[in-house]
Amino acid sequence: MPKALINGTTIHYHVHGKGTPIVFIHPPLVNSAVFRYQEVQLADPFQVVTFDIRGHGFSPRSEAPVTYPLIVEDIVRLMDHIGLEQAYLCGYSTGGGIAFEALLTYPERFRGAVCLGAMPEVGDLCLKAQLAAASVLTRLGMKTSMALLISAGNADMKETFHNLYYEAIRGDIENWRQYFEASMKYNCTDRLKRIHAPVLLIYGMNDSRFKKYGQQLHELLPQSTLAFVPGVRHTIPTKKPEPMHDLLSKWIMEHELRAAEEGEAGVGRDLLRKAAEYGIRLPGEVDEQFAER
Repeated sequence: MPKALINGTTIHYHVHGKGTPIVFIHPPLVNSAVFRYQEVQLADPFQVVTFDIRGHGFSPRSEAPVTYPLIVEDIVRLMDHIGLEQAYLCGYSTGGGIAFEALLTYPERFRGAVCLGAMPEVGDLCLKAQLAAASVLTRLGMKTSMALLISAGNADMKETFHNLYYEAIRGDIENWRQYFEASMKYNCTDRLKRIHAPVLLIYGMNDSRFKKYGQQLHELLPQSTLAFVPGVRHTIPTKKPEPMHDLLSKWIMEHELRAAEEGEAGVGRDLLRKAAEYGIRLPGEVDEQFAER
């Protein structure tokens, strides 16, 4: 797993595939292992970038408190390290809030975002209570119990559980607490209208606690698409990756082709090939005008 010195700390990351880059952002306690299906299945025609937030997985303990603005700075500096001028974001759960903060802080660096079960703020008592309980458990040092619980909740099979647990337990419990508490306090609702990049909002059809946030975000974001994945609650990346990948792939390809048609940078031939497989309309004179050599 590659590592880089970013903002005074070591960040571990993976890069899979070549093409339109997507940076994935995980929620507290779990790490980039929650995106293993995405690393494998989306690497054609995208460049999938996953990383462990400070104090999570293989990224060591952070001396600086883990906050949303700090994570955003780490993402941008990691992109600089990899050589990415722009990218899409994909934030899972509280990672969606970080994606919103990144779009607000560095709009020139991000072409858009895909948010899985995201919320602009913690607006209901049940979720507030869960995050508060997680904060208390970290203060009590319940590291093993929390890692077991979160890994079991996200696992679709025994092998996934073992991978998630093995990497989660490596993290720093104090940095977990900071991320949980930052998520409990975060609120960007009043700033959403300033986000002009396109956003795809994906929710589990059975996720009764979070679907209302999808409706709220869809109403407030200037450019948003709201979609639902049947047969799943909140844990979409591990339990329903295929329909999620179809939604994400088609949405990004359509936006990239539209941008190319409007005179922005051309798109890669692999994306054109994959778009044709999805039955997406390709711009005319594709080989000459739109495909990168």
